[in-house]
Amino acid sequence: MKYATPRLNIDNAHAEYIIGGNGTTFYNQMLGFSNYSPSYVLTNEDIRWVSELTKNDGPRVLTVAASGDHPMFYAMRGATKIDTFDLSFCAKAAMDIKTAALKKLSRAEYIQLLSDMHTAQRALDIRQIGTLIDDIPQNSAYFIKQMAAYPIFSNGLNPSYYANIVPTDDEYTQMRNKIHEPFKFIWSDIKTLHTHLTDEYDTINLSNIFEYMTPQQIHQTLASLRNHVRPGGTIIAQTGNWGIAHKITAYRDAVKKFKRWARIGCIRKDKTNINSEMIVILQRTR
Repeated sequence: MKYATPRLNIDNAHAEYIIGGNGTTFYNQMLGFSNYSPSYVLTNEDIRWVSELTKNDGPRVLTVAASGDHPMFYAMRGATKIDTFDLSFCAKAAMDIKTAALKKLSRAEYIQLLSDMHTAQRALDIRQIGTLIDDIPQNSAYFIKQMAAYPIFSNGLNPSYYANIVPTDDEYTQMRNKIHEPFKFIWSDIKTLHTHLTDEYDTINLSNIFEYMTPQQIHQTLASLRNHVRPGGTIIAQTGNWGIAHKITAYRDAVKKFKRWARIGCIRKDKTNINSEMIVILQRTR
């Protein structure tokens, strides 16, 4: 069954935010993650460590859009076909702003942009938007203008908490040299993602999604993506610590459920530290 892609509905987007008594607008947290929930502006994951584990991401990658950092890092590492997906359209807008910024901003200006995006009470207050708007895809530019009075990039902690994740000088230069067009975006939740896919990928990155799902939903989602990862290719099912520990029985079950066509492993970054970051990787074997 093919599912329709949502269409931008600005009235619905406005309805997900609340105007407080002092006139400040904020997202209605009771909605959880939604079609218009605020995006992160910087990942809290150690992308470099994850990349080293998989060694060769391959040229074809499907990744959660999130803050835009994952597709940018995959492009830097040599992927040439990168598709992204996310439940929230705000993630697409954030990703498009950041890829546009590569063309016009220095690294120092880019870092300032991340801070301004996160702290702005209104998208209108992000002073660099005027410089970048002509290089942002039309649908994202329209969305940003229509959501000018809303804090659509306010999720998570301030980027200063994750300064080690920001691209280094060399990484930023590589990204500028390799990223010339916006990334393809699939507006979908994880449960129906497979219905929008027609290609086969070398790497599928689903990091930090499954902690919000039941074991049965995790199994169904991984199984639905089998035909969209090539034999030998990998699905990065989870990164972090709490999320994996919380769902560890689901992944142990997956070892049994998928043993005919895949192998699955959990790797801890620091084997001597029980609180160390972990990753679950599934590799298709047939």
